Amino acid sequence: MLGSLIGITALNKENGFAHAVIDNFLDEETCLKLYEECINAPKGGWTVFTRAGSRMEEFNDLISCPMAHQVTYEIMHSGEMLYDLEQMTGISGLLPDPHLVGAGFSIFRDGSYLGSHYDFNWNDRLRLHRKLTCMLFLNPNWKETWGGHQQYWESRDGEMIDEVAPMFNRFVLFENKKESPYHSVRRLTCPKSQVRTALRVFYYVSSSEYDENDPPHRSIYDTDEYTHEKLY
Repeated sequence: MLGSLIGITALNKENGFAHAVIDNFLDEETCLKLYEECINAPKGGWTVFTRAGSRMEEFNDLISCPMAHQVTYEIMHSGEMLYDLEQMTGISGLLPDPHLVGAGFSIFRDGSYLGSHYDFNWNDRLRLHRKLTCMLFLNPNWKETWGGHQQYWESRDGEMIDEVAPMFNRFVLFENKKESPYHSVRRLTCPKSQVRTALRVFYYVSSSEYDENDPPHRSIYDTDEYTHEKLY
């Protein structure tokens, strides 16, 4: 489904945070299956987020969506993916969230948008700090004139730094830092039959240090004798 991320794209670190865009992230068939699962996901699993005029629908019960479950837990949360993201961004110790707090599918409909904001920085379930946001857009035949662009801003009232159209099979990532980056979703002006869909995945880091009263050690046995050899 996916090759290595390393070398696919140059990472942009201007304006104090890392961000990147990768087109053709998955094979087309897989991305289309994700789109179908998103728009047909069970109604009872969706929640609606509204704040200051913003509106977004969220779905994180991916156990009922076989392809999304596979892509999330076997690719997005894999050791290989974490390694590639760390190599690309220079951020070490990235960890996935198996509980998908705030992550999973998202839908925007005609007329909806997200106002300028910066993201939540702490996951109570994991007790970890959010460090990286990734989104895979799932919108076949999307037209740029329909809006829905991911936008980055210098500050709440500053100039726009960049914007990225939510084109089919496009993967975007950005680093979460203290009170930044400010970002938004441009208002949609699409046909009523169209929706802006994405699969969102967040990554975290730990700021904890080991306990000086219980420093790191190997497993403790009655003897200090120790060997560790590969069988083959």
